Amino acid sequence: MDRIDCMRTFVATVNANGFAAAARVLDVPRSKVSKQIQGLEDSLGVQLLLRTTRSLHLTEAGSEYYEACREVLASLDEAEQRARSGLAEIHGVLRVNAPMSFGLCRLGPLIPKFHELHPKVELQLVFSDQQVDPVKGGFDVTIRIASLADSSMVARHLAPAPRVLVASPGYLQRQGTPQVPRDLAAHQCLNYGYLQSGVSLQLSNGRETQKVHVTGPLHANNGDLLAQAAEAGMGIALLPTFIVEKALAEGRLVAVICDWQAPPISINAVYPTARRVPLKTRAFLDFLVQELSA
Repeated sequence: MDRIDCMRTFVATVNANGFAAAARVLDVPRSKVSKQIQGLEDSLGVQLLLRTTRSLHLTEAGSEYYEACREVLASLDEAEQRARSGLAEIHGVLRVNAPMSFGLCRLGPLIPKFHELHPKVELQLVFSDQQVDPVKGGFDVTIRIASLADSSMVARHLAPAPRVLVASPGYLQRQGTPQVPRDLAAHQCLNYGYLQSGVSLQLSNGRETQKVHVTGPLHANNGDLLAQAAEAGMGIALLPTFIVEKALAEGRLVAVICDWQAPPISINAVYPTARRVPLKTRAFLDFLVQELSA
């Protein structure tokens, strides 16, 4: 049994969430995939995957082995790349997950430039506003715009993500312009998430902090949708500037309570722990830091 080949099959099976799907990706018979996984489990003496009729799930041992396989294969691929062509050209598949709004507003326009720099890197982009599991999703890099709590992943700060309260001129003309955070309790607020009972916003002006409970007619998990609703006059929304900067510049939205800011959040890249970050991953992260900071 070729252990490296079996490890590649195991990683592909987890990423594809199935033997048949992995067989299609690897262009081999399904029976070979099943035989290699069984061979790995027999040689290790542990069960790596829990099989059901519809999906696969990693066991605890399988999850640890999956991470080890990813690291070993990444190091091997990098070593082979160095042997073939030195450091001159980076290649390989790079799977990236990012929030929908950030992906369209910020990441999308940068992709052609990255491709020009590294034409042999095949990017696979998945945009989603759901917080995915990078390991189960098989992602090399996951972009998150929030505070991070997953200690099993490595995080790299890419750029700050300042937020601003915005509303349409028409809404402010009808409902009045709030001057301090507590005024928001009397306004229609458009909130990120699904808390139908409302949410609490915390804002600070550097001297004091005010926390106000707000409610409104719309709760959504997509910033672009909230920005569109705000432009239509539905209410006030707290959104990252990268989503609303064009609407603000064109006067379709107006910033309110500008002297008060929400707690800072940042744009971060998270990726699996590894002693050596693959060249393709490191190149992509360095590129994002440079472009986003500019």
